[in-house]
Amino acid sequence: MKRQFKSETAYYATVTSPPEALSFEWDNDTGVPSRFEWLHGGVAWYLYRAPGNVTQENAYYYDVDLRITTDGFEDTAYSLKGKLTIDAVRADGATFAAIYEGTGTAWFVADGTLTALTDQPATPMA
Repeated sequence: MKRQFKSETAYYATVTSPPEALSFEWDNDTGVPSRFEWLHGGVAWYLYRAPGNVTQENAYYYDVDLRITTDGFEDTAYSLKGKLTIDAVRADGATFAAIYEGTGTAWFVADGTLTALTDQPATPMA
């Protein structure tokens, strides 16, 4: 079964920066990511050819190791490594907290939703 985390309130390195859109999907059985979209400062980021993994640790936590890249740097893998946590209050709520590693190191946090997907084509973010 595919899972999707989606957020319109992702913050990179500072909470005073404007919120950004982020979405990623993975196969919950294999842990293989199938889609990643992050609009950071007007630049679109997507999965690197070796996309990393998302592994369910227990009923509430996922270990996330996403390998990402952007246009002009397709041969370079950057990463977001961290935890995806299911919200104890909101039925579909989740929080993703990670460290970005690439041209430097910075923190990343996003509040969003975690949903199970049916076998439908991915819908790009607006």
